[in-house]
Amino acid sequence: MPGTGTPAGCRVAALAALLGLVSLPGRAPGAQDPFPAARAEVFVNVTVIDGRGGPPRPSSAVLVWGGRIRDIGARGSIAGPEGTVVVDLSGAYLLPGFIDVHASPRTTDDLRALLASGITGVRDAAMPMDVFEERGRGGFGDDPVPAVYVGGPVLDAGSEARGMPLESEADAVREVARQAEDGAEFISVSPRVPHEWLVPIARAARRAEVPLWADRREGGWLLALRAGAAVASPLVSGDSDLLPEDERGAFETLAAGGGTRSHVAWLRRLEPHGPEVDRAVTALLSNDASLAPLLASAAAPLDCPPAAIGCLPASEAERAELEAVWPRAQALVQTLYGHGVRMLVGSDAPRTTTWGEGFHREMRLLVEAGIPALEVIGMATRNAATVLGQLHERGTIEIGKRADFLVIEGNPVADIRNASRISLVVIGGRAWTVGPGGVWTRVRFD
Repeated sequence: MPGTGTPAGCRVAALAALLGLVSLPGRAPGAQDPFPAARAEVFVNVTVIDGRGGPPRPSSAVLVWGGRIRDIGARGSIAGPEGTVVVDLSGAYLLPGFIDVHASPRTTDDLRALLASGITGVRDAAMPMDVFEERGRGGFGDDPVPAVYVGGPVLDAGSEARGMPLESEADAVREVARQAEDGAEFISVSPRVPHEWLVPIARAARRAEVPLWADRREGGWLLALRAGAAVASPLVSGDSDLLPEDERGAFETLAAGGGTRSHVAWLRRLEPHGPEVDRAVTALLSNDASLAPLLASAAAPLDCPPAAIGCLPASEAERAELEAVWPRAQALVQTLYGHGVRMLVGSDAPRTTTWGEGFHREMRLLVEAGIPALEVIGMATRNAATVLGQLHERGTIEIGKRADFLVIEGNPVADIRNASRISLVVIGGRAWTVGPGGVWTRVRFD
């Protein structure tokens, strides 16, 4: 992640020197923008990966004006307005900003750490009630921060409720309607909400035309999908319904302790191509539902980030056990992908991973599971924008869309690790770099 003394931070400085860029510090609240609103820039000599699934387009040019993408084509084929600045990116790669569909940022510093990893949009997966009351939706201050998608305080129940506390099924149905009327673009339900409430909650969400996200259901996500959830997670779910019937009792006994040993016990009994998984695929496809695998969260951290919530570090022995059965998780990913299940990329930060790093690790794990890197990039951009109702604005490089994109140094299709080699982050047409001490600066091209 770019930052003080990091190689990525040095690369940003080197790129700035190469292009002759002038960078200004981020604006204070209320300060006048020193950049003219009508300024246009055309980025040339760049390979465009548009997020739509097609092959990379080398030697391309992208015209940005008024915060939006105005034209895309071969160099020399694009004419901008008078005064357009030509920015020669010398063989770099341009792709949509990433969208993390499963993280819990609480501060502007959290968001800027995500942004340094190219994440220009993030779904807050479990907004506690106190944070929602303090900040509400979109109250994260000034540029530069990713767009934050908050449905509202997560529907919650029980004595340990951290979101919107509910006492009955009727309370839950009323809260869904209230959040939808308040402008929530999705509804999140915590694992503590009783299973029997899921069907009426899902029906209320459908009536309100907002998707239901069901994260980390106890016993797995298949029941939530059958109830009508639009998005479920994680892949390594501990769902006994996905196991052969004669294995379920033994697994449930071993799973009582949770953590890595539960993941190992579940994967050992999983048949990635069995009839139980076929039924799960049917449930996903028939609901047009999506799955956030959260592989990085399941991959047994040997330690936990300082801000981690509920993270259980794995011992060396547990890690070895998990690695032995991890090919079953990869086979399950291949089965779902092969059947056309829409998958998303989420980091689960800060539960088990640090800001940004977990997102890139998730992409690497999906590639290691057999999904082409180009498809993983689409999951991290186009698919996320689709599920969040943002595809008209973000998620792909297309004419008319917001100019939210990344400039990176290496080819991420050849090696997904190159997706973290970020030189510029462009948000709404404004280019930014991050330097020593995590200080963000605006970039002017002259």
